[in-house]
Amino acid sequence: MHSTNFTRLRDQELAKSTKPFQAKGKSVIRCADCQMAEYACICPWRPTVQSQVDFALLVHRKELFKPTNTGRLIADVFPRTPVFLWNRLEAPAGLEDLLKDPARDCYIVFPASETDATDRKIVQSLPASAPGAKKITLILLDGSWKQCSRIIALSRWLDGVPCLKLPDAFVKSYLVRDSGRDDRFSTAEAAISCLLLAGENHPAQILQHYFSLFNQHYVATRGCYLPERGESHEILESVTGK
Repeated sequence: MHSTNFTRLRDQELAKSTKPFQAKGKSVIRCADCQMAEYACICPWRPTVQSQVDFALLVHRKELFKPTNTGRLIADVFPRTPVFLWNRLEAPAGLEDLLKDPARDCYIVFPASETDATDRKIVQSLPASAPGAKKITLILLDGSWKQCSRIIALSRWLDGVPCLKLPDAFVKSYLVRDSGRDDRFSTAEAAISCLLLAGENHPAQILQHYFSLFNQHYVATRGCYLPERGESHEILESVTGK
């Protein structure tokens, strides 16, 4: 099986569960890695790329088990991405280390209007990457919008972390779950937007194609039909060499 920090955390939490998680469409025989129907598996197109921007995922526990989760796509494409389980009372140990690292500039990616820390620093751009500059580390909240709002509202240990406000008109293409608000992104969309904002166009394009393929294959899974081959399949094949 393919292993990332996301899948390792998911398996760790599954092992603690007293009852199995039943996703919608539970009768579907799914790939154990990508969670698509076996006939719509996206594993052969899984790319890996590098970026000057680091991500860290702060995940609500319920989101770990959802086949619709897009945070795991980030962990696929950027394998060094650390993944932390949200704790209301204190920062997970590894994340606390990142926040205190003097060599990093850390930002929470979340709409500033929906945070309750009125004195939180808000930024709308990222420092340019340069030799000797601090490493940009973007903390992506991974969960439903209600869950992410709770993470922001209840995690007092996040109050001192500045918030990155993404431009209003960026990526918006998630077909599987719709928040009903134009300013709300899926986790993968937020990461794509962050990369574009940082000038990391190539990694952004690769993640966008992987996200598009995820959407296409999940809709096919839900509709019980074989997904058609398209541009994203061809581009990702050129990246993976398959």
